[in-house]
Amino acid sequence: MRFLSILVLLILSIGTFAQSEKKENKIKVASDTNYIMTYPRLISLGIYTASPLMQIVVDPVNNSYDKYKSDFKGNFSDLIGFTFAYRSIYIHYAFKTPFGPSEDSRKGRSASTGITLRIRKPRITLAAEYRRYEGYYDSNAPTYVSGDTGSYYYVRPDINYKNIGVNGIYNFSWKKFSYNAPLTYNERQLKSRIGFLIKGGVNYTTIYSSDSTILSPAQTQNFESFSGISSIHSLLFKAGPGVGLNIVLWQRFYFSMNYFIMGNLIEYQYKTQDGNYSAFKTNANIYTETSTGFGYNSKRLFAGVSFNGDINIMRIEGANIKTNFASVSITLGYRFNSPGFFEKAWNKASDKIKDITH
Repeated sequence: MRFLSILVLLILSIGTFAQSEKKENKIKVASDTNYIMTYPRLISLGIYTASPLMQIVVDPVNNSYDKYKSDFKGNFSDLIGFTFAYRSIYIHYAFKTPFGPSEDSRKGRSASTGITLRIRKPRITLAAEYRRYEGYYDSNAPTYVSGDTGSYYYVRPDINYKNIGVNGIYNFSWKKFSYNAPLTYNERQLKSRIGFLIKGGVNYTTIYSSDSTILSPAQTQNFESFSGISSIHSLLFKAGPGVGLNIVLWQRFYFSMNYFIMGNLIEYQYKTQDGNYSAFKTNANIYTETSTGFGYNSKRLFAGVSFNGDINIMRIEGANIKTNFASVSITLGYRFNSPGFFEKAWNKASDKIKDITH
């Protein structure tokens, strides 16, 4: 079911891309080659490793009950993944490795899965993304568990977080500023430049316990407004302005930074342990998204270290739900000449998509 949802999102994204491609072919847009170099006939392949962080905090609005909050953290191992980029398409997929945090019985085991598809045009970048995290421990347990907690961690293998979303970025400075160069390596920034951006998207997130309630009975005896809630389902509509900076030295070494201030309209409902769903409710907030990176990007070889993250807060049933996502990744890759049969297959597939969406 989850992969079917991803497939639907990807198909919608590709359809949008095909329509925009037809329009842009008529306009014949092109970046300023003094600032941006693209490689439409090269295939970029990369390997990367990433250290993920996904934190969920359930905090009572009433500060007098703050000791009963949950601070869920994961004992995630590092991820290893592969990237593929050709013309306007970029895909990366990662899976768990035995590296990273050592096995710690006090914290249990955590797992994560992620896949991203980006479709890039000179002005617009579309991204379809799926992320899942499962298995957490509550680092705040000593404040609400009476007696000797021993490990000082309350292991919750039943806690899960899922996100499926489609996001788009419009680059107002697309002729001279490359948003994608330090992220997907589809292209290179040749001279330093600042760019102005706007981002929007729709995401569906779920926080749930697979066999219990999100908070324990020891917490909800006092934190009663959150009693019996086993899952929270949220539809997030977000949009906001941003700014990007690419600093380039000797046309190959770079430092990059992107920062967005996002407005977020949230439609949510919760499910109780007895299987009943609440009515949908609405709230709104403002949060930030940021990414930084530095590395090397030449015609063939590229390598970089990057950090990205966001912090989002949602209010529900007398509680603030804060999700904090971050990751640090190291990428190494190379651009290859695309074989003739590959280009023919690409052109044939593109023509079919255009005919379908015409």
